[in-house]
Amino acid sequence: MTARLRGLCTALVATALLAGVLCSPAAGETTNRSLERIVVKGMFSAEEGARLQRAFATARQAGVEERDALALVQAGVEGEFDAAQTLRVLSIVAQMALEKLPVEGFIAKVEEGVSKRIPADRVVQVAERRALMFNKAKSILNSLVIQGFPVDDRDELLPDLAAALEAGRTPEQARAILVGAFQSGESMGSTRRMLFP
Repeated sequence: MTARLRGLCTALVATALLAGVLCSPAAGETTNRSLERIVVKGMFSAEEGARLQRAFATARQAGVEERDALALVQAGVEGEFDAAQTLRVLSIVAQMALEKLPVEGFIAKVEEGVSKRIPADRVVQVAERRALMFNKAKSILNSLVIQGFPVDDRDELLPDLAAALEAGRTPEQARAILVGAFQSGESMGSTRRMLFP
């Protein structure tokens, strides 16, 4: 097959996919043109494209910024994620947004794995672990607030606490370090350093 014929075939496939996405029942108001371009680039089927559009719209409604959701789908295409893996990371980021957890660290973890050419299934597993650590960190901080400890810089402390848990600190160890730091009046910078094993 000549290079010109291959180019023509690729263009025809891309046009057919784009037409399928545009004509799908889910397109309507939830269609995002930037996402359409990424879907075409990723060679997803029309049905997969429609599901990605719906998942994208759901993530946006949950509070995920458009640029963040697009970056996540783009990273999936670059990392050769299949549609199910891409839908999974969009679902996780939507859940994180609903929980008021910082999504930037999650997206950065996905992008980092893709840039290091780590297999897609492993990237998704690591990203799921990152989301789980954020949830555990939030739970620890919530329990300290309920116990009456002043957690003033909670948003600043949350990513560091999640990273410490991911690095091997147990929730019990992290809680004890935070209680000790709060009781002794440690600075936030000192408290954050103490969290890491």
